[in-house]
Amino acid sequence: MNRSMHRQSESRGRTVGAGVDRWLFVALLMVTPGAIAYQEAPMLAEAVARGELPPVAKRLPEDPAVVEPVDAIGTYGGSWRRLSMGAADLSLLTRLGYEPLVRWDRQGKVPVPGLAASWDIEEAGRQYVFHLRRGLKWSDGAPLTSEDFVFHYEDVLCNKELSPVFQSWLVLGGTPVEVTAPDPYTVVFEFVEPYGIFLEMLCFRGNTLLSPKHYLRQFHARYVAVEELNRLAAERGVAKWFQLFQLKANVQENPDLPTWNPFRIVVPPPATRMVAERNPYYWKVDPAGNQLPYIDRIVYTDIQNGEMTTIKAMAGEVDFQARRINPADYPLFMENRQRGGYRVLRDLEMASVVCYINQYSKDEELRPILQDRRFRIALSVAIDREELIDLLYTGMAEPCRGIAGAADPFYLPEFDAQYLEYDPERANGLLDEVGLTRGPDGLRVLPSGRPFRQVLNIFQSESGTGAELWQLVGDYWREVGLDFMLKLDAPALSSLQVRNGNSDFWAYATAGMHWILDPTWYVPWQSSSYFAPLYGRYYETGGKKGIKPPPAIQQLLDWYLALRASMDPAERLELGRNILRQWAEECYTIGICHTELLTIVSNRFKNVPEHILHSYRVMTPGYIGIEQFYIDEEGQP
Repeated sequence: MNRSMHRQSESRGRTVGAGVDRWLFVALLMVTPGAIAYQEAPMLAEAVARGELPPVAKRLPEDPAVVEPVDAIGTYGGSWRRLSMGAADLSLLTRLGYEPLVRWDRQGKVPVPGLAASWDIEEAGRQYVFHLRRGLKWSDGAPLTSEDFVFHYEDVLCNKELSPVFQSWLVLGGTPVEVTAPDPYTVVFEFVEPYGIFLEMLCFRGNTLLSPKHYLRQFHARYVAVEELNRLAAERGVAKWFQLFQLKANVQENPDLPTWNPFRIVVPPPATRMVAERNPYYWKVDPAGNQLPYIDRIVYTDIQNGEMTTIKAMAGEVDFQARRINPADYPLFMENRQRGGYRVLRDLEMASVVCYINQYSKDEELRPILQDRRFRIALSVAIDREELIDLLYTGMAEPCRGIAGAADPFYLPEFDAQYLEYDPERANGLLDEVGLTRGPDGLRVLPSGRPFRQVLNIFQSESGTGAELWQLVGDYWREVGLDFMLKLDAPALSSLQVRNGNSDFWAYATAGMHWILDPTWYVPWQSSSYFAPLYGRYYETGGKKGIKPPPAIQQLLDWYLALRASMDPAERLELGRNILRQWAEECYTIGICHTELLTIVSNRFKNVPEHILHSYRVMTPGYIGIEQFYIDEEGQP
């Protein structure tokens, strides 16, 4: 480990309160060339014997990443059986293809090396220099170098036809990042302002920063005449060259596209049985020198609906899956687990169920009511969360305020200490104080005498947070005199209404961990800041649109901008907690609960931890290290 790597690693460890000595994901280890005899999967050894592949030692980089298994050194072979509902469930560039420059450790907290073996932070946080592992290769055997990062930056991100909007997380001070490559093994990211959380950002979004130049340049207008590309595009059934490029760059649908991830698509969608096969040039080994992944392939069975997921999972046709698994079917899964040969893991989802209260309503009479903290507190204490959880979740949820969660580095238990108790008497008193008196029918009216009759817009999420839950919440609110009508729109229309400031009460979810990487949940960052969309629009447009936020809301933005820029972990921790503390006190959203998610794990499927973080920001299960999963047909209980 070089000196700069050690320095930066310790810095990141202090940020999240976990030292380097507590790392479970041993991606730092360096293998001295010639010091270990590498082994490979039998299917690859056979290809070597046939002359179709070079020996494993020539396919690995000089310093392959060494992955410590969760439980044991694995064995080669087998197919990982999964269920899918379309191409989106393949996840080969995200959850099942999680290989950025730096990545989360197995606790989901600390950035550790990935494609980059080490890095340096220069210019007071304005410049990040990453040192790639030497000898990295794409899945077709071509060298993977810094040139592939520059190609993606210059020819994809900066090309207006391919990327009409530059990725916002790579823009500071209104200026996009500059990416350069002083040599084949060095990639430099340079910003006009300090970027204190860039490593963490890479852990979340870094899979989108490189493309195989040697393959994709043949479909790019910078390297081939546009007329020729448009002719090829027409043959493929699209009109323009950039549409052809996007088809060719789709890692989930183009088997010819080289990848650096553990698995590559070989039977793409649409198909009833899609297959991703091991990458013969994958750049990781276990401590015994076995090239990873252990598993030969992922086989996806495409299904039509969620009921089929439950039926097939209960029948033992799934090896490891949380996606599309319905927690409501927990009793069924438990009843059939012995027959199906699987176990059921229960873990809290990091995101939480909440109702957003718009802080700038277009209704001038309603606006001061919604901006009054007493009104929001009344909504919170009017809900009997324990009863709701017993009725809907059979105990498989925990009450919460929706202010991050226990796995988030900035969370403190005190954020959930207020306004969770069921206290309708207090709720009634607070509603009286803000001027919502009761009419003859017992329902409340606004100061003008207009009935308080509001629409509660519901976002029908994939996890199934739907009308039944919010109907119960509406019943609790009606008991204190507040009349709500539920409205369930199509997801796209629902979120559009919110972003335009047309929904004053929106039932959805909020971030549970690593929210600083996607601050829109707690900061008026853009119009998708659901608690304050018009304030968010003001910031994202530089004041050209939207509404200028009042000082208290502006303070959230100021704290976050300081946090993003700070290179001091202790300062970032304080600033982040300032934001969450204000949320806890002001009650901008009405939190309901963290729900539990289920993971079905076949008895033959090994190296799976007993508890899993369920969060898109750690690319679950990518942060665990899917390459070290293995199948043991003999070891089933």
